[in-house]
Amino acid sequence: MATILELAAYADVSAENVLRVVHGEPVSEDVERRVQEAIDALGAPPLPHRVEVLPALQPRVPTTDELLARFQSAASELEAALPGGVGSVVYEALRVEVRPVAQHVAELGALFERMLARLEEVSTSVEDERRDRLQDVALLTDLITSGWRSVDRRLGRLEQVVARIEAGGNGPHGARLYRLDDATGGGPAD
Repeated sequence: MATILELAAYADVSAENVLRVVHGEPVSEDVERRVQEAIDALGAPPLPHRVEVLPALQPRVPTTDELLARFQSAASELEAALPGGVGSVVYEALRVEVRPVAQHVAELGALFERMLARLEEVSTSVEDERRDRLQDVALLTDLITSGWRSVDRRLGRLEQVVARIEAGGNGPHGARLYRLDDATGGGPAD
């Protein structure tokens, strides 16, 4: 005869699974096969047989009315056993303990309201700062764009002057033009 623990070790399962197999409760086929092999090899455990409870001996569930009657009886016994001043002592103890908690809760509420107000101020400030930065970027973009337009116009005028000079051979007012890149070293332009 083997113990439940010996059978569990031999079958490599938990002791609970061995008890389930012995009592005929559902387990997986693999667990049941391994436990049965362990019982065949080591012997069945010495277990007391299950005792079936007769329906007449099963405990009766009390009804709601019976439970209420028991509760009322227990409450009246407690009421009679407690001295009359206990209620006022409990009330005073609760009042002394609850007042500081209520004050802390009120302080936390006020702090929370202040924190929300500050967060709203910060949010407004950030939004204003963001709007200002966007306006700065727009202004800077306009300035750069207008500056490049001015440079482009000036370059266009210079190109026109150079084109007229190259076309006419002489500069305005009868001045002769000399090219710097001339191979002869500074002769008059053609």
